[in-house]
This record gives sequence, structure tokens and C-alpha cells, in this order.
Amino acid sequence: MPETSGTSSQPVQSVNRAVDILLAFNAAHPELTLRELAETVGLPLSSTHRLARTLVERGFLRQDDWGTYALGTRLLELGGLVSNSSPLISVTADMVREIAGHTGETILIAGVNWIDNSVVIMSRVDSVHPLSVASPVGKRSALASGCIGKAVLSGLDVEESDALIPRIHLVRRTPETVIDPDTLIREVALARRRGYATDSNEYIPGVSGVAVPVAVGGRPLGAVAVIVPATRGSKARLAEIGAGLADLAATTIEPLGGRPPGRTRKSL
Repeated sequence: MPETSGTSSQPVQSVNRAVDILLAFNAAHPELTLRELAETVGLPLSSTHRLARTLVERGFLRQDDWGTYALGTRLLELGGLVSNSSPLISVTADMVREIAGHTGETILIAGVNWIDNSVVIMSRVDSVHPLSVASPVGKRSALASGCIGKAVLSGLDVEESDALIPRIHLVRRTPETVIDPDTLIREVALARRRGYATDSNEYIPGVSGVAVPVAVGGRPLGAVAVIVPATRGSKARLAEIGAGLADLAATTIEPLGGRPPGRTRKSL
């Protein structure tokens, strides 16, 4: 039954704790002992054990013969459903196919969560080139500089993005990372004017990228990005791909209004 205005919206403690246990696992810690799990989520061993046992029984966790826990296969099934039912994946399908066919480079579809200002890689098309860039599906990171972050910020109204950027914790990932809010505001404004955002060695050393925001009314759902090794990511090449991406976003994503009469696509 839908929640009514008089219904309490207080979080359910047991659900929060179960979610905390699932979120305790990450790329750096794919496996945890019961004690490590309890210390990570801040619960007594007995409470952690009861929750973990229930999650194992439901397939969300698995436990090996030595008692170590890891994420369960049930999450793979649910993860596939997320991608298959995502409006972002659906509305960008034609666009992604065309980008991949023209560039042969790695394509990332990243969704944005405006509640915690984070982005997650929802889908990827691998490059056909021997030298390529890998970024795992499911990887979540804070909204920041880099072509994907700049792109989704450029999809906001100027007032909203200018107010949001100073509140973002900008972390230096490489010597080229933009960590000054005023500089990021200017780069987001540039991305808004030209329709695409770029970065070179800002997020990962030796990697360049270009991205466009994807919106279906209101705030952007996320962004589509082309990620290339810096050796293939000259300014001219990124500008060429970016112009093509912006045009494809306007001419293939029907919920954004479809193709304007008489408009022709720019070649990627």
C-alpha cells in the first residue's frame, strides 16, 4: 500500500543493518570474516551473525568452508534486472550502438544518484582496439571532476550546478584533477555551451574521455561517455567525438524531443 502523508517515514533498523552488511563489501575487501564484518558495520558479533546467516539463506551472501563471507549470486540476478529495466539504458540504446560502430572505443553508460551525488557505471561496451580502457560495471564513485561528472552537472540549471559544486568533495586523483570549485564551475559552463564535457588524465592517468548528459525531463538520469587511452585522445579527436555525441543525444533519444526537422547528424 502506498505510504500516506500520515505514515511514519522512519527507517527500519533491521533493513538498514542488512544493507550496511551488503555495502561493507567492495573491490578492496571482496571477502570478510564475521569479525571483520561486525567491525565494519559496528554491530555485535551475535547480531552480525544472525543478519549474515539470513542473507546467506536468501542468496545475498555466500559463506565458504572457512566461514568467510562474500556477496552472493542473487545480486547478479538483481543487477541484471536493474540494467534491463533502466530508463537510461533504454533511451540510449540506439545512441550507444551508433557510437560504438563509429569509434570502436569503450562506451560507458553511467547513472547518477542525486540523493548522495554519486555516479555508477551501469553498462559498458568494450573497445575493439588492442589498447583499451576498462571500467567495471557497478563501480560507484562520488560525483566529481572528469568527463562524466562534468557532463551530468552541465545538464542541471546553472543556478543549481553553481550551488552544488562547492558542496562536492573534490579529491585529487591525478596531477591534472580539477579540485578548485571555481575552475569546475567554469568547465561545467563550457560543457553546457558546447553540449559535451571532456577530460584528459584528470580521473585516471593516461586516460581521456568525452561525455554528454542524458535527461528525460528534469535532472539528468546520467551520461554516456566515450573513454580512450590518452594516446588516442587528442583535443581534436575528443572535440570531434563530443560534437557527434551531442548530436546523437539530440537526434536519437526520442523522449528529448526526437530529431529536429531538417537536422543532419555530425559524423563521429
